[in-house]
Amino acid sequence: MFKVKKIIEVRPYSIVCELNNGILKKLDVLPLIENHSNFIGIDQLKNKSIFESVAIGEMGEIYWENIITFSNNEKWNYDISPEFIFHNGITIQNK
Repeated sequence: MFKVKKIIEVRPYSIVCELNNGILKKLDVLPLIENHSNFIGIDQLKNKSIFESVAIGEMGEIYWENIITFSNNEKWNYDISPEFIFHNGITIQNK
């Protein structure tokens, strides 16, 4: 099971993180933001300070807290699974 161990670098629309297997992956997040444009609030991630608030969750995912708003005004986190990062990120370094 993959988990994000550490966030190494956050730049506009990309994140470099270390997985628990020691591999560094760079993920371009902009395509996800654009593909999920139907999610109310996702455009907040285009704001640099909000994008930089990314954190690591309990299951090893990366997430932004209370970004998505549903029709009942309920707020949800926007998260990206470590498996998605492993399979779709660019490998920066293998240990």
